[in-house]
Amino acid sequence: MVAVLAAVTILANVLIRDLPPTLTFGLAALSILGLAWLIGQATERLGSITGPQIGGILNATFGNIAELIIAFFALQAGLIDVVKASLTGSIVGNLLLVLGLSVLVGGLKNGTQTFSREIAGSNAALLVLAAIGLFVPAVLGFTSSGGEGSLVEDSVLVAVLLIAGYILSLIYQFTNPTATLAGHQPHDASDGPGWSGREAAGVLVGAAVVLAILSEILVGAIEPVVQTFGLTTFFVGVVLLPIIGNLAEQLVAVQLAWKNKMEFSMAVSYGASLQVALFVAPALVLLGVLTGHPMDLIFAPLEVAAVAAAVGISALIALDGESNWLEGALLTIVYLILAAAFFELR
Repeated sequence: MVAVLAAVTILANVLIRDLPPTLTFGLAALSILGLAWLIGQATERLGSITGPQIGGILNATFGNIAELIIAFFALQAGLIDVVKASLTGSIVGNLLLVLGLSVLVGGLKNGTQTFSREIAGSNAALLVLAAIGLFVPAVLGFTSSGGEGSLVEDSVLVAVLLIAGYILSLIYQFTNPTATLAGHQPHDASDGPGWSGREAAGVLVGAAVVLAILSEILVGAIEPVVQTFGLTTFFVGVVLLPIIGNLAEQLVAVQLAWKNKMEFSMAVSYGASLQVALFVAPALVLLGVLTGHPMDLIFAPLEVAAVAAAVGISALIALDGESNWLEGALLTIVYLILAAAFFELR
């Protein structure tokens, strides 16, 4: 498997870079989709081997690695608006599109599905708090007359505190597995492909290396694609890049809902959103400062409103401990409405 990944890397550098930008973007995106799925398989297998506590940490750490790598190269290219749009797009996509498709598919296959109302409500409350912390600098930016340097300094402080919150959430998850979504359900050591732990780890590392190379190629083709198709960099960041980077979560969440494991499916959607708010966004702020490409956490009003709506709606669904296909359909429709609004935003 590692040899195959190495061959893909060589082909990507030799062939994809010399193609027209739009074709380069499309091939790189398809390759990243495949690698994101492969990373999801590897983390699922490692989680099944190590158990629910460590498995949950692995999923939290590597679940969004594709998006983190893509966003890092976009940050280095100076596409700050794309990076910030991809962060909000990831949260909105996980809570509306991924959760919506999971509830829709699971409801059509299994009817009304149930999960722990108390635990789901607790996780939803944690997500609300994380979103509030992430968007405090945006509110400050709307009301403050401070300069750009001051806003970056405030964002760095918030980033450090959010990462501290992320570490605390991992500690809590590890020490209180039954108090997190799906943590009290039985562990199945046969989940995922039949790889050994060493093979799964090798696939994970190899896929991440190839992903870094393809992400750089993808980011380099964003601006030509935007000009060719009349899109905006904002739409590419808020819609296209999160879909490409979050394929692993999307496939796993829908598959779990189809198997009538709705609580596991919700754990994927909520966990991915929490990781973006508490780790990915703050990490990018700190990396930007360290690499000379400072980024603040001042998001557009529509982005803040979209995340607030996504968090609120997903929390309401979690509170009654039940889900059905109609709720999933409506969640998906809300996402499509927001995507259309993002497309029109110039």
